[in-house]
Amino acid sequence: MRSFLLFLSLFTGCEASPELKGCDGGWVNFTWKYTETNIINIDVFQNKLSIIKSTQKDTWENKERLSVYHDATNKSIRLGIKQLKRSDAGEYRWETKPNQNSEVKLKVVADEGGCKKPFNQTAYRTAKTSITCDEGKKEDSRFNFFCKENGSICEDILSTKSALRSNGTFTLTETESGFTVSISNVSPQHAGVYWCGVESTEGSYRAALRKIQLEVKAAIKNFTRSPTIGQNMTYWCQYPEGAPVKKFICKGEDPSKCEHVVSTAQNTERFSMIDEKEKRNITITVRGVTKEDSGTYWCGAESKTETQSNSFFNRFLMTVVQPPTPTFPVSSTTTAFAESRGFSKNKRDAAAAQHDREDYIYEEIQERPLKPDSGNAINKIYSTANFPTNPSASLHYSTINFRNGSGEAAEVLMTNPSSSACEYSAVKDREIPTCSNVNQPSPADPLYSTVNKTQQQ
Repeated sequence: MRSFLLFLSLFTGCEASPELKGCDGGWVNFTWKYTETNIINIDVFQNKLSIIKSTQKDTWENKERLSVYHDATNKSIRLGIKQLKRSDAGEYRWETKPNQNSEVKLKVVADEGGCKKPFNQTAYRTAKTSITCDEGKKEDSRFNFFCKENGSICEDILSTKSALRSNGTFTLTETESGFTVSISNVSPQHAGVYWCGVESTEGSYRAALRKIQLEVKAAIKNFTRSPTIGQNMTYWCQYPEGAPVKKFICKGEDPSKCEHVVSTAQNTERFSMIDEKEKRNITITVRGVTKEDSGTYWCGAESKTETQSNSFFNRFLMTVVQPPTPTFPVSSTTTAFAESRGFSKNKRDAAAAQHDREDYIYEEIQERPLKPDSGNAINKIYSTANFPTNPSASLHYSTINFRNGSGEAAEVLMTNPSSSACEYSAVKDREIPTCSNVNQPSPADPLYSTVNKTQQQ
């Protein structure tokens, strides 16, 4: 079936008839006005042959592909013809009793005046989709409209006749070649047959430009990733059996008009695709991601025909983030020591924060292994401690962990309340008592702590 475009040409002279052009496969409505009252028994002729009659008011009367409506309130007669054929061309005339008549000529064409083939479009639940309506050359004598089939009529959704361009779900946007209508947050109720069309400014005719069969599929599979700036990232896209050969990735909220980024036929410097056909899986790699790479990406395949939209397999949401800022964990030793000194919560938090900073300026102390013949020899542990840059801080300490010969853990906590004196806490060892002497050399020399361990008698 082909959609159609209707044009109206008025000829000079009282007997001249309007000439209409319609496209093969479409529908057309044109309207006659009358001035008499009490009009009844309307008879419509094609080439002098009666094709449909109306004996009722304010209701549609149908006969095969024809429909007639007598609008008694507005004194008009509307004739509709569906699924136009070449044989529908000719002269149409209506007659009434009392005697009054009017006529129009119809020409049915296939590929003239912006006639478009019907289009099958696939949309995905919760996503966005856009329908393109290209009418060709614009004319000031007509408006654009967008409607949806509902039984024998096509219900208007939006029209350029009105200043309203959006109703919340549908949005009409005029372009150089026609107009587009986008549908946000697609749902199953949006599936159906739509028409793009034109209407004469005086309302004497309405005609469709294009037929769109909209199919709505279940919500597409989503992937979400948050790579760090500069990282390389890889993700995978599986596709069903029988999918078109040419696969691609595009970027944008609306898959029906998203911007192509890369395809299996041609990779770029930063984006690449590998199609593992036996597994029906595509591997997509993005090198050195940037903040500008954030957005919505679609993995799909190019349609084999111009009457079918591209198909998509999944949606990838990428948010590129800054590298994380290092954080310093608070140790349980810090909290326990502060509590043992009777510090308030605020002072404990301050001590913990100071300890966190110092954790990154001291060197790890490792215990020298005992020699087999060492007996009860004294083992010394040397630790180089760098003084903090803020000597007025109320608390500085280091934590020394080591193990004795039996594998038990021992711990030394040393505090430095000032730059001239050091305090220390007792070294706790479950089995072997331990003594700790802390000596502070001159400020020019490194600070050494000596830990003596004696065997319990």
